[in-house]
Amino acid sequence: MSPLPTWNEPKVFRLKEIAHFRDEQFVNEHLFDGDGFYGRLLCFQRGQHVPEHVHEHIDETFDVLEGEGTFLINGREVKAGPGTTLYIPAGTYHALRADGTDRWIIRETVHERVYLRRALRLVGRAFLKRLPGIGHRWR
Repeated sequence: MSPLPTWNEPKVFRLKEIAHFRDEQFVNEHLFDGDGFYGRLLCFQRGQHVPEHVHEHIDETFDVLEGEGTFLINGREVKAGPGTTLYIPAGTYHALRADGTDRWIIRETVHERVYLRRALRLVGRAFLKRLPGIGHRWR
């Protein structure tokens, strides 16, 4: 598995080429990983789902690229097809259900809210990246 592109490395994604499917469960393909900001490609086949859950410190945006399915947001069903974007702020109960077309492809963009402990870790990591001789290990 190749390392994820970092925040400072531009990358072009051909999502149709990256998309793939598995019979046993949906595919969660990591696209990029920045400091508290990352992207994924979610590929569902009909019948697959993500159970209801909540993130206390994560905001998510879902962009439906292909197919149709259902989001459950705080108990409310929202049918979502191509061109639909959903914003799920931290603290929102949500689930995904591929109950529409045979395949459902979604780009998920995640922002992790940064609090003091995480901020200190990020500062420490940034410092280590700049150390001569060993900084490359932290990039």
